[in-house]
Amino acid sequence: MDPSRQWRAEVLSSTELRQINDCAAPLLRVGLPEMQSLFSLVRDLGLMVLLSDARAVLLARCISDCHRAVCRRLHLQEGAVWDEGLAGTNGVGTALREGCSVALTRGDHWRFCFALLESHAVPVFDGQGQLAGALNLASFGNITTRPVAPLLREALFQAARRMEEQLLRGSYPGQRIVTLGPARGSSGPLVAVNEAGDIVGATHAARTMLGWGAGQQGPVADHTGKNVNGAGVFAARPVGVERAISFREAEEHVIRTALGLARGNVSAAARHLGISRATLYRKLKALEVPAPAGGG
Repeated sequence: MDPSRQWRAEVLSSTELRQINDCAAPLLRVGLPEMQSLFSLVRDLGLMVLLSDARAVLLARCISDCHRAVCRRLHLQEGAVWDEGLAGTNGVGTALREGCSVALTRGDHWRFCFALLESHAVPVFDGQGQLAGALNLASFGNITTRPVAPLLREALFQAARRMEEQLLRGSYPGQRIVTLGPARGSSGPLVAVNEAGDIVGATHAARTMLGWGAGQQGPVADHTGKNVNGAGVFAARPVGVERAISFREAEEHVIRTALGLARGNVSAAARHLGISRATLYRKLKALEVPAPAGGG
């Protein structure tokens, strides 16, 4: 790929874009309000906000009138494909390819025609821990965003985590959402817990922490292909030592977090988890976690 060649973006037809938007409806539902909120914060800095799907197709944008000419010239428009293999290094495509945040200031893009384009992008994950798309703050001109790059990255991280949490809640309606610890990056370590206290879903960060594969949900199959848990929750029975340990660690994380928030009060921790006090005591015993003295 010659960086000096003129950029000719692949742009989907209106029919193709409608199909893409239908598939990305949950992402757009949670993403558009976050984009508008971000844009209200950064528009005076000359930045625009872009959202893509997991294939680097731009789904939506928030721009000012001053951006329209450059958006036409660079094809920063709905339906344009910004995959790294086609466009070279760029915010959306590279964040999706690498699965992490990207900051590209003047001269960092692959193509010469993007020399004045600055991009700050983060991946967005769905309720099953899979890549759903990318959120991008971009500018084009002679004013660099380098001095405010850490602030832009943190704003993107927070927006991406809020989107991820909403997607998790949408995937597991009515289930209790519990954190496993402090959030870093564009994914927060959250799990969905059902009425029995079983973990039925987890975000990308939680899966990374606990060794679960992205997209794993419902009945878990062992090496023979048989369901280990017909109730549709992550298997607590041994499917291999690593998987069993990961499940126990997850439950223990959740329970210890709830007890910590409740300052050792078992009844309050049970209410936080949405389970009965007796169920929580049963889980403490099964996990060999000592019950707090005088825990209530």
